[in-house]
Amino acid sequence: MDHITRLKNKGYRITAARSSIISLFEKNLKPVSPTSIHNILQKIGVFVNITTVYREIDFLLENNIIEKVPLKDSELYYELKDREHHHHLMCSDCGVIEDIVLESEKTLLEEAHSLSNFEINRHSIAFFGRCKKCQ
Repeated sequence: MDHITRLKNKGYRITAARSSIISLFEKNLKPVSPTSIHNILQKIGVFVNITTVYREIDFLLENNIIEKVPLKDSELYYELKDREHHHHLMCSDCGVIEDIVLESEKTLLEEAHSLSNFEINRHSIAFFGRCKKCQ
């Protein structure tokens, strides 16, 4: 079941802004910031204020449709929650973000558990550097 249908079945209204933001997340598989969402919406002719974007992000977080992606200290990024597990590479110069799946992740998690005795229930790894274009 798609996200909009799921929300409709729960009794939520699907406004033009909400529909456009969900569609943006479904089409754009890279993490996006609220500012980016606002700019993309304006470019496609959906004129909402930035407060509405933040309100919709909160709504989508509460309904487990998107999740926070910690990439920068200055601005949060978000992406669909039901994507295949992955991590991120971010270029410090141009800001491009790429997904990466780590083959050695299981070993890393086992090491983190054994060193800390933490029961790890989720994690996020981000790598920062310069992409091939910016090198």
